[in-house]
Amino acid sequence: MTYLTSAEVSEAMADIGPVEAIRRNRVQVTTTPGRIRAALRSATSRLQCDHLVQIATIDTGHEFELFYLLTGAHRTVLSIRTLLPRDRPKIRSVHDLLPPAGIYERQIHDLLGITFDGHPNLGRIILNEDWPEGEFPLRKDWKMDPAKSYGGAPEEVR
Repeated sequence: MTYLTSAEVSEAMADIGPVEAIRRNRVQVTTTPGRIRAALRSATSRLQCDHLVQIATIDTGHEFELFYLLTGAHRTVLSIRTLLPRDRPKIRSVHDLLPPAGIYERQIHDLLGITFDGHPNLGRIILNEDWPEGEFPLRKDWKMDPAKSYGGAPEEVR
């Protein structure tokens, strides 16, 4: 099997950001939020990454890390990583470039509160419709407020 090399990824992503070989079949590119779309265009056109595996998010407690994981017939997992500030967790949507990204963006918005500008519908997808606005249960600093209802059975039934 012929995997992409970090040299091939570096050449295709020369203006995007630093490239790191994580292991034999995994290469990571780190870039700024403003370069994500360019990175994804290079990945799909120059590196033949035609499959979005997922968009993963980590709350480090200081910032959010977004990882766009792609692969192709070469079976290399290309991870495009960017950092978002906790006080302004916002990035442009990529659903128009990679339609499957739309569902991941909705999940991330629902659970972590990251806004994907340009997404046509960031409505609830995982949490109950009556979940309190502005509360994101996968954030490290989130605490359940016992005075609020988080959906499910009405209080008189509990």
